[in-house]
Amino acid sequence: MSEIFLNGNGIVVNTRGAGRLHVLHYAAVNSTRLANITGYIETTASDKTRFVISFSHYYTRIAFYWEGPGEASYGTVKSLVRTPMATSWEKATVVEWLGHGFSKSFTSANVKAEAQAPTTVVRNGMTTVTIIPDL
Repeated sequence: MSEIFLNGNGIVVNTRGAGRLHVLHYAAVNSTRLANITGYIETTASDKTRFVISFSHYYTRIAFYWEGPGEASYGTVKSLVRTPMATSWEKATVVEWLGHGFSKSFTSANVKAEAQAPTTVVRNGMTTVTIIPDL
C-alpha cells in the first residue's frame, strides 16, 4: 500500500444520505503555536455523496468522522477497500504525518480534547474537504 497523500493517493469518503463530514487538523508542524482547525462540510443529498479530504502542510495529524443517519465509509484513492466511518471525535479515524510522508494506514483515536481545545478555530463549510460531483 502506498502512503496516503503521496503520488496521487488520498482519502475518499463515500456517504449515503444527508449529514456532515467533520475534519480536524491538529498537532502543528515543529510545535508551532498554530491553533487546531476543525470544521465540517454538509451534504443534503438523499443518495450518495463522495468527498476527498485534503491535507495541510501545517499539521501532522488529520482526524475525521461522519455525523448522519446514513452509512459512510472511507478508504484511499488507490484501494478498493472501504471501512465503516467513525461517528464521533471519541473514535475518530486518524492519519498521521511520519516526517517522510503520511502514514500507510489509518488508525482510530479519541481526539475530542484536540477538537474542543480552547485554541481550536472552527471553519465549518471551509474545511479542506471537497465534494466530488457525480457527473
